[in-house]
Amino acid sequence: MLPMDTKTVRFLARMGARGALGQAVFDYMKDGNEAFAVSADLLHASGFDRILKEFPEHVIDVGIAEQNLIGVSAGLSRSGIPVVATSWAMFTSARVADQVRNFMGYMQSNVKLIGMDSGFIQSRFSYSHSNPPDIAIMRAIPGIVILSPCDGVEIYKAIYAALEYKGPVYIRLTGSSLLPVIYKAPDFEYQIGKAISIREGKDVALIGSGNIVGNLLKASDFLKESGISAKVIDMHTIAPIDTEILDEVKDYKLVVTAEEHLLHGGLGSAVAEYYCGKKDRPVQLMLGIDNQYPVPGRTQYIEYSYGLRPEQISQHILEKLEVIK
Repeated sequence: MLPMDTKTVRFLARMGARGALGQAVFDYMKDGNEAFAVSADLLHASGFDRILKEFPEHVIDVGIAEQNLIGVSAGLSRSGIPVVATSWAMFTSARVADQVRNFMGYMQSNVKLIGMDSGFIQSRFSYSHSNPPDIAIMRAIPGIVILSPCDGVEIYKAIYAALEYKGPVYIRLTGSSLLPVIYKAPDFEYQIGKAISIREGKDVALIGSGNIVGNLLKASDFLKESGISAKVIDMHTIAPIDTEILDEVKDYKLVVTAEEHLLHGGLGSAVAEYYCGKKDRPVQLMLGIDNQYPVPGRTQYIEYSYGLRPEQISQHILEKLEVIK
């Protein structure tokens, strides 16, 4: 494992999401652990070049056959060795849903399925390559852990945690080839199922995962200018969701979820499902894509189109607070 210092923070940010993925799997093997790296014609894009060079017997390319990717990975996992399986997120969700349901959900195969370039990063190629529904698809399959790390260091730690976890995991990678630095102090504890409060506040709670967490931090700065104290929560594990931290913020004026995903079935839905059965529950504002196919374009344009830029998020919150006060 890389040393957790400021040099590593900069290194992983410059590598981007897929580079951080490849580095983590390579280091895991270099540490003396066994793992298989399997991809659907994307070994280079997955950052697996060095793994192929040093551990060729542990690398398999199934070609452009994502359904086979799941079956082959599940079969390999029967050896007792964890398997990291990669493709683009739009193909590791809808296209392989039946195989994931059977081999990962029902059979509980020890497969770590990586959805690369999820969220809005591929939206410039239009809807066939944008991926707003993958969380909803995976949440509908029992028994699968869903992770959505927010920066290079957290991606690295999430991969290690997933490889050490016994069971199926879906990891949603968002962001571009240059990642924002959310965790400047990289020695934080990463634990599956345990969200992280990255900024404290007492009025509103902002909950996000993946690339959108950076927008929430900036939105909290805008809110501070208006006298609103905002707690920012990195909900890096969407299933199982951290109910303890949701209980901590249930008495806040407002709980806000924001996501690069459809509102139906995503992070906001998971939070709302927990609160709906509670006698005392907060007002919730859900920000994301509301039941439509997203317009094509680059990430910032998509965020702007659906009110997910930091200044827009803060304005939505101020308007909601004005309504409920």
